[in-house]
Amino acid sequence: MDTITKKVSSDELGYPFFKTRDDEIPFWDHPFLKASKVLPKKYYPYTTQEGVIDLYRRGILDENDITLLKVLGDAVCANEDQLRRYMISIMSRSDTSKRLDRFRTNGLVDRWKIRIHSDTEEIVKPPAPFTLGIAGFKLLKHYYSADFFMNPNLWDNYGVGGIKRYVAMNELRCVMTEKKIAKKWKWNAVIADNPKLKFPMGAAELRVSDSMNINFMIDRAQMNQNFLGYFRDKLDCWRKVYEANDNRIPITGFPDENESYVIIYTSTYTLAKNIHEKLMLDTYPFPIWLCVEEDLLKDGLNTSFYIPQKDKLQRIKLDL
Repeated sequence: MDTITKKVSSDELGYPFFKTRDDEIPFWDHPFLKASKVLPKKYYPYTTQEGVIDLYRRGILDENDITLLKVLGDAVCANEDQLRRYMISIMSRSDTSKRLDRFRTNGLVDRWKIRIHSDTEEIVKPPAPFTLGIAGFKLLKHYYSADFFMNPNLWDNYGVGGIKRYVAMNELRCVMTEKKIAKKWKWNAVIADNPKLKFPMGAAELRVSDSMNINFMIDRAQMNQNFLGYFRDKLDCWRKVYEANDNRIPITGFPDENESYVIIYTSTYTLAKNIHEKLMLDTYPFPIWLCVEEDLLKDGLNTSFYIPQKDKLQRIKLDL
């Protein structure tokens, strides 16, 4: 959380922002973040597919190394704490960190430094985000050619905005993994077998009982984006899909019998409330819930959801 801009006004920031109940701006939704890639002192990156395959063939990389790389590749961008949690059933937290540090030398992963522009003394130091390096990307694309992995060159285009979106989404994804309720996860899932339709940033199949699963279509609101226009366009698109498919939103690769819920994932309750007030979420024909990150971090997943009802948000308790 950000204590640097705790008492700064919206006009001074130049962006509309929505603080937590503790009067703070969550770090991973801060409008004024900066990012830089941090290279290790000894940096000998492998840049060819033959070179990285040889690392594995000669036993320099073991099976746990490959698993960690695959977990990072599947997460696209996750911070060090999240990667430790993803890997806890296989290795200790310190072992995960040691492997990540070793991977940096050969360009298997890239480590990022994220700070608030105004925080010149670097008071706020979040866990460092990691992405696949060029060597890790080439290795995974060779052994898992059918899977999607982010090309490291694209981070020059996505920048800090992309990094903070994926780190925020991975917090929700990681909690679902820890609770062992996520049967499946897909980034940028295709809707109704039509890749031209607007898609959710993430889709998850969740086990809610022994006999019932549901689908979550999850997307993240960021304070320094046009989040109202962003969600209005998507929701209007999905309304047409819903009406054209017998009152359901099919997600390609997910069971047709599962009901789909749209989840708008926000950093704060005030941001969630603003989105509902402006878009009147309760008027859409399909179920829309809001998941609030500040509640997720403080009280857990089960009490972090809200249902829009006319002029208010009704907090609910789930049994997940």
